[in-house]
Amino acid sequence: MIIYMALFNILEQVAPQAEHNISEKVKEYLARKLNDCKHDLVKLKRKKKRIKILYVTTVVASIIISTAVASLTSMVFIPAVVITMLSAASAILTGISARFNFQNKKIQINNLIKKLNKIQSMLDYVISCNGDLTQKEYQEILKDF
Repeated sequence: MIIYMALFNILEQVAPQAEHNISEKVKEYLARKLNDCKHDLVKLKRKKKRIKILYVTTVVASIIISTAVASLTSMVFIPAVVITMLSAASAILTGISARFNFQNKKIQINNLIKKLNKIQSMLDYVISCNGDLTQKEYQEILKDF
């Protein structure tokens, strides 16, 4: 009977430490996911800015070339090959600008912000539990992310 009580006391001491350890693991995991998500968000915003600059540049170049072609068609001494090449260049630039216009990064950024908020709220929940996180909650958090 004494051995049973001693074993029970040891188990009572180990169980809270295991739950506290689980809570710390979840905190570390969520903090790492939060940092990864923030890093991805910064990269996506940078990429969006570069695409926007490229888009505006190609649109302006296409407009300038189209204007040049329109003004050159009235001149008789310009060969037809030059006008054809300028028209083709304008068409290529218009196609490039259309491709960048359809590649909408704002949706991806909004999705990443939602994920970031979800991770932050889950981290706040884990911190508010103060080490009293159950194994079921631990598995559920890991499944979500």
